[in-house]
Formats: sequence, structure tokens, C-alpha cells
Amino acid sequence: MATARQNAADESAALAALFDLVSMGFAYPSQDLYRALTDGRYIEAAESNVALLGNPPELGAALESLAAGLKTLAGDCSQRQLEVDYNALFELSRDEAPLHLNAHLYMEGRPEPASVYRRLQKLYREFALEMNVEKATEPPDHLAVELEFVAYLFDLLQLTLCGERKDSVERIQQGLAAFFTELDWVDNFIDALEQRSGHPFYLPLGNLLRTLIRHCSRAR
Repeated sequence: MATARQNAADESAALAALFDLVSMGFAYPSQDLYRALTDGRYIEAAESNVALLGNPPELGAALESLAAGLKTLAGDCSQRQLEVDYNALFELSRDEAPLHLNAHLYMEGRPEPASVYRRLQKLYREFALEMNVEKATEPPDHLAVELEFVAYLFDLLQLTLCGERKDSVERIQQGLAAFFTELDWVDNFIDALEQRSGHPFYLPLGNLLRTLIRHCSRAR
């Protein structure tokens, strides 16, 4: 029993790290992120955590595509160009509507963003998290924010399984299940990204995210 619990804790820690990596990837590209992408640290961290999951073939294939894309990025794309690419894809395109990274834009029926914000903020508060409203932050349905929350839940689960936090494993697992339902919109976003762009980083990153979500869904 202790071994099974430790294995579950190790898996949760690996998933926390992977969702955190993808969250960072979909945030505005900082100098630190660019360096990690181009010096090998980003893909090494992803590969080491996928190894802790037992190297599932579908995640391995997604990582291979991401590694190939990062080699292209390191050879052909400066940090400034990555910023331009990010803005053109997700923020301020002059030629066509950008693929904004906000959940409500890809949900069935295109709900009012305020209703989506309220539902997400309620979920965040259930785990003692509040959005920082004192300085400019992304809205609660931004992809990077949602993935950061998933990483937080897996980290909380790992700490609870190891006895370092007093929380309910069942409560955290239920929170994860509920939030993966919230992430149903990601398929529509990645489909749109595939149609729009062959970007060497953002497209394989999106495919890694979709594969990671499917892996977690099968494991539940």
C-alpha cells in the first residue's frame, strides 16, 4: 500500500511539473523562458518528467515533435522574433483575428466571459487561491492560468499523498476531475492553431498539451 501511495505521489509530482512547463510555454515569452527553450533545459525537464510516468508512447511521440521544433527555434528564431510570433498568433495580429488564449472563446455557445470568470474563480477559491487584482494579470480563463492551477492541484495532491499536507486526496481528485472538464475547450483551440500555424514551438506545445490531458483523462 505504501508503495502504491508513493508511486501515485511521484506521478502527481511529474504531472505537476509537466503542466507547469506547458503553462509557462503559453505565457508571454520572457527572456528566461527563451533561454530555457533554446539551451535544452525546457525539453530536458519535460523528458525527465515523462520518464517518471513510464514513458507512455503517445507522450513520447509528442515530446519528439516538441524537441524537433525547439531545435528549429534555437537555430532560426531570436527572442524578439518569438515575441512577435506570440503576439501575431495570440494577441495583436494585423492580418487576421488572433487565437486568443481564453477559454470562453472556444466553448460551445460562446458564453459571456463574466459567467466563465465567476465559475473559474469559485473553483480557484475552493482551493484557497485568489486572482491577483492589484496588478495587471491574465483573466482566470487564460490558458496559462488554467494550466498553472492544474499544476497546483497535482502538486497539492503529491504533498497530501506524502503526508506533508493535511488535505483530502478525494477532494483534490474531484477538483482535478472538475477542472479537466473545464479544459474541454482546449481541443477546439488546438484545432484552430493547427489550421492557422505550423509554428515550431507553439504547435507541438499544443499537441503535447492535448496528449497530456488525454493521458490524465484515461488515468482517471
